[in-house]
Amino acid sequence: MLPLRKVEIRRLFEQAAKDFPPQAEVAFLLQSLEDPRNVGSLFRVADAVGACELVFTGKTPIPPHDEIDRTSRGHDRRVPWRRIADTHEAVAALKEEGYQVVALETARGTRPFLDFAWGDKVCLVLGNESNGVYAATLGHGHPRVIEA
Repeated sequence: MLPLRKVEIRRLFEQAAKDFPPQAEVAFLLQSLEDPRNVGSLFRVADAVGACELVFTGKTPIPPHDEIDRTSRGHDRRVPWRRIADTHEAVAALKEEGYQVVALETARGTRPFLDFAWGDKVCLVLGNESNGVYAATLGHGHPRVIEA
């Protein structure tokens, strides 16, 4: 059997995406991340899971940025993104678009990731590397889950 070329592999992935569409729309809200390398890595994760978009709030660095470009390995050009400076405005916009907003948090009062009832459109809120999701955001009654 001959090895597949990159073009053939890409066609296989494209056909698989058509044959097996995602069961849910996923977006990520990045709340005041500080390290551009983390942002670049999340572009790669978002592309891998087929996320619809990344939403940047607060002081999260945005493309173009050398470290984001380097870490994302081009995925920052494949995954749509937008910047909404205020987190509460971003959450309101996402809810208006039909997203269920869920904070990923490692604190008390969280539910197990695998036991959570996920909707068809989900936006996962990822907090600051040092402080997590801000208390003001959690105070608005968004469900909180922790990765199992």
